Amino acid sequence: MSDETLPVEAEDFEPAISIVPGVSILGVLSNLNYEPWYALAEYVDNAIQSAARSYAQLRQTEPGYQLHVDIAYDEHQGGSISIVDNAGGIARRDFSRAFKAAEVPPDRTGLSEFGMGMKSASIWFARSWRVVTTSIGDPNVYSIEFDMSAVLNNKVDFLDVTAAEGDIDSHFTRIELWNLNQFLRGRTLGKVRDHLREIYRAFLRDDTLILSVAGQNMQFVEPDVLRAPDYRANSADGVTVDVREWRKQIDLHLDGRVHVRGWAAIRAEGKTSGNGLSLFRRRRVIIGTGDTPYRPTRIYGQGNSYRSQRLFGELEVEGLPVSHTKDGFQWQGLEEEFHERLRGVLDAEPLPLLKQAEHYRARQASRAELKRIRAATENTAEVAEHAIPPVLNQVVEQAAASAAPTHAAAKPDASSHDVSQTFTFTHDDRMWSVTITAGSRTLEEDWLVRHVDIDRGSGNITAQLLLNTGHPFLKQFALGSSDALEAVFRVAVALVVSESLQTTAGDGESAAKFMRQVSALLGAALSKRLRSDT
Repeated sequence: MSDETLPVEAEDFEPAISIVPGVSILGVLSNLNYEPWYALAEYVDNAIQSAARSYAQLRQTEPGYQLHVDIAYDEHQGGSISIVDNAGGIARRDFSRAFKAAEVPPDRTGLSEFGMGMKSASIWFARSWRVVTTSIGDPNVYSIEFDMSAVLNNKVDFLDVTAAEGDIDSHFTRIELWNLNQFLRGRTLGKVRDHLREIYRAFLRDDTLILSVAGQNMQFVEPDVLRAPDYRANSADGVTVDVREWRKQIDLHLDGRVHVRGWAAIRAEGKTSGNGLSLFRRRRVIIGTGDTPYRPTRIYGQGNSYRSQRLFGELEVEGLPVSHTKDGFQWQGLEEEFHERLRGVLDAEPLPLLKQAEHYRARQASRAELKRIRAATENTAEVAEHAIPPVLNQVVEQAAASAAPTHAAAKPDASSHDVSQTFTFTHDDRMWSVTITAGSRTLEEDWLVRHVDIDRGSGNITAQLLLNTGHPFLKQFALGSSDALEAVFRVAVALVVSESLQTTAGDGESAAKFMRQVSALLGAALSKRLRSDT
């Protein structure tokens, strides 16, 4: 008989065993896969829930009551975070539940449902933290301090509660975190603000909540919805040219137990960020905020599609549980069906959002622009067809016989009438300094005079390029319009930077030869207008 099957003596038998987590489970919480905005959201959730639970009392004390949550951050001396709210506070009778890990609240229909939020977020953020709180009707202000090292090393089972006299009508909770494990430095603080303003947009919209993060009040800016004709107007039967708002209501049932409702729309102006669907639960965003948009491939397609730049929406999901960190839904096998059903609704007539987002262009070319585009295309093709072949042999020979790659060429001469601008940037640990100049050099054969120095020690690059406004090509096609001149300037910068990259890669002569051929072609063949273009 194995040890597992030995009979148990009567005096050794225990009719029940405790499964209450010991303090060692708290050490695991510091290793949770949190993002800082989701951790901070735990405190905001608790404040919203507390204010909702105590709303009648709060309104009696303060008829114009409004919930304020202020999150402050100081990176000095090990870092500290404080979260202060004027919600209902933690009642003395609830301390045992509030500070015990995994002790679920009696009411799980709100935002605080797992009994882990404050504890898990605080332990993840810091090694030391304190809660100071009082509730309406309680004459005392209570303080509970938590030291992670002491709790784990000494197997602490109880936390001391200190009380000080307070105002019987006061109500607040202040959470102080120090000796931080996680910091909000640099771009992280900006991302925290972006996520939190989007997570709580519903509460910010109706003034249920005033939320401040590191001295800034959070506001959610509503994107404008596209108002425009159907992209198929004038090209498909039955499609009118009437302007319409491209927004539609969504109402879906999945598997008889999950209800998805809300809206989707097309932005008036496309953007590469800030789009996607936002999925809510109990008015709080769970998925789709900040730099983590929810863009299912079945709906948005691959890559940076026009749909990904324009389609957005807000959907409330009922009937699905969420992860305990409230950063995702537990789909229970329904996510693929959700994508398929939602795609069908989004593209249903008479308002096919996906097709409109993909094909509509906010600024269609006008008839005058189309006329200019057509003329420019035809004229360029005609002049190239007739002017390039006679000079091509000459261009090849001239480029081959010409001296000096760009880095050995003479620097452009300066003139008091020149207009110059310098810009710098860094790439592959090389510092680039590029000076662009516009000036007339009627005796110069090239449209672009350039000089590039590459420092042998540091690899830093200094480039000077002169756009010769006295060259026939520029005089004919660029000087009549600032846009045309800017376009030529941008092409010149692109060519010189590209040539410099080729030079640093050891192929400078080929790059310089290419540039000489371009210059020769522009001078010998492509600088004249056709009669139809005058």
